Amino acid sequence: MRYSNWLFPMLLLLLSGCGDVGPQQQKSEAPPLPGHEERWSVFLRQQLAGPQVVTVDQGWSEQAPLQTHPRLLKVTVKANETLPTGFPTEAETRMANELQDQLLQKLERGNFGVFVGSIVVPGEKQLYYYLRAEPQADELAQETVADYTKRKVEAAIAPDDTWSAYTEQLFPNQREQAEINNDGVLIRLQEAGDPLSQPRPIEHWAYFKSTKARSVFQDSLKRYSFEPIAYDTLAQSQMPYGIHFVRQDSIHTPYIHDLTWGLTQLAAGLGGAYDGWETIVVKPR
Repeated sequence: MRYSNWLFPMLLLLLSGCGDVGPQQQKSEAPPLPGHEERWSVFLRQQLAGPQVVTVDQGWSEQAPLQTHPRLLKVTVKANETLPTGFPTEAETRMANELQDQLLQKLERGNFGVFVGSIVVPGEKQLYYYLRAEPQADELAQETVADYTKRKVEAAIAPDDTWSAYTEQLFPNQREQAEINNDGVLIRLQEAGDPLSQPRPIEHWAYFKSTKARSVFQDSLKRYSFEPIAYDTLAQSQMPYGIHFVRQDSIHTPYIHDLTWGLTQLAAGLGGAYDGWETIVVKPR
């Protein structure tokens, strides 16, 4: 998976469209939503049909599906102008974000619906909401979409009481989640003044159910020039036997993603679990 120069500005632009909006004029008589803490993630997904940029509020994962919101509203905003990659330009993405925020104002603040994420593909941005099972929610959504005339828009409302669109189309898989975690570390390094241009020692951790599995894992590490630093034994853990190891490596993407995913698969093949990495800040001289 390769990250081009267009991706990171797009990630910031997409996240900027997920903030609070103004007051809601209409109110639902429905009970309040369960406690929910927003946890937005943006990541690149490679599909056979082409790449996607997915934005998802992972904060709903522990509560989904909401029985009070069993209907999926999918809104597709078509772009008039695109980049050479086929993705909407920054101006087009802002246009789509306008409708996204208008729907937020009329649905989420009125407790008629919740916004769970979006997908940007070549030529369009798709918005995903879950609606209450009451006619007023459908009417508000349809009126808001109909009133938006700046771009061609398609909208559909369908039953989805299992929230399959959220779990299967928006939510990251194991590798995508690992890359989201990696990107979080890289962002913190950049915020500390690290341009991510220089190789440096990267430390890793993995845990196993037995010392034998850990030993086999270590033998594999030697073939790839990793060096062990320490061994852990955790009380009351399903995987108590840990190994802490290090190697000098590049930190750029997609290399760091491929490296950590390879270690994840290696540990999983022995019934273990890769537990992440850390490194030092390297500032330009």
